[in-house]
Amino acid sequence: MRTYAARTTPAALAVLSLAAVGLAACASDPVAPATLAAGALSPARAAESGTGAVYTLSNAVSGNQVIAFRRAADGSLAALGAYPTGGTGTGGAVDPLQSQYSVILGDGHRLLFAVDAGSNSVTSFRVADDGSLSLVDHVGSDGVRPISLALHGDLLYVLNSGGNRVHGFRVAASGHLASIRGSTGLLGAGAAGASTIRFAGDGRALVVTERVSNRLETFPIAADGRPGAPVVTTSAAATPFGFDVTGNTVIVADATSPGQEAAASSYRLGSGGTLSVATAALGVGGQGACWVIATNDGRYAYTVNAATASLAPLAVGSDGRLTLATPGTPPASAGTGAAPLDPAFSGDNKFLYVLKAGTGTIGAFQVGADHGLNAAGDTFVGAPASGLQGLAAF
Repeated sequence: MRTYAARTTPAALAVLSLAAVGLAACASDPVAPATLAAGALSPARAAESGTGAVYTLSNAVSGNQVIAFRRAADGSLAALGAYPTGGTGTGGAVDPLQSQYSVILGDGHRLLFAVDAGSNSVTSFRVADDGSLSLVDHVGSDGVRPISLALHGDLLYVLNSGGNRVHGFRVAASGHLASIRGSTGLLGAGAAGASTIRFAGDGRALVVTERVSNRLETFPIAADGRPGAPVVTTSAAATPFGFDVTGNTVIVADATSPGQEAAASSYRLGSGGTLSVATAALGVGGQGACWVIATNDGRYAYTVNAATASLAPLAVGSDGRLTLATPGTPPASAGTGAAPLDPAFSGDNKFLYVLKAGTGTIGAFQVGADHGLNAAGDTFVGAPASGLQGLAAF
């Protein structure tokens, strides 16, 4: 399974500065919601035109929508349509949810799930062969301000940043969601800035990053899908934000402090939900690393550095240790004013897509033989700095 998918407090603003591009990655001033590009393909034409799809969220206060694009074999995108979730977003400017995985795909990319942070709900869709969506279910998140989702098999968990709590659902084959009684788990005392949630260890643990309290929390997951007491681990570097998981390895993007080089850290999952540091704060050659995504085979990962609008490739060892994949080569540029957020891989790992919230576009990068990235064009999504969040692809 490959799921993908995204920040707004004074504390966060103190951590990340995008002064170089005139944007703040954690700004939240209300502006007009995103609007879909004209020329959306009909389902029949979309099915003929490509091999996959890419999705993002409008996160609009007036009504949240999943905005869908068909992906062609050459990596280019064509608009499919905008699909209302039945809920609302929070609005804002650049990265108001301060999370990753606000929209994710299920196994076999037949189902899609999205958070509705403004209406405290979660929405599920069926995904057609052409990538178009049909609404299946819309349920309460059992908390306030849901911002991130994690899926393993038929078990879906949501992170509610308001109240620092997680809650689980069983997913039917149809995509309908059933709340699991007793599945609400509370983060430990002192939790602040809960950001991202993800399963690890073949579904036996649920990991949450906390970018303000500088720690990770791990919930052991029982056979019935309910969480045990959280295990708290102090992060190896400041401001742990987005992360990805490959097997028992947790790879975290560390935004660090303003003006300092961004870092990536890795941890190994042990028994009972314990995490041990494999790599502590590897410098990635940029500033403000807030998101990271691993390849399907788990051998490489890429950080997205918000403050310097760049992307850096990492090699992941069998022991979970990280090294620079292209040492001596500067990180790939996302472009001036891009304010890059969530990344997502195409199903074949040939293209890496990045949501550029500052310009209201999705940027495509072709992955080179040396694992470097080559810019392959931008696709318009909506108004710049309009609260867009999350990215998922197949």
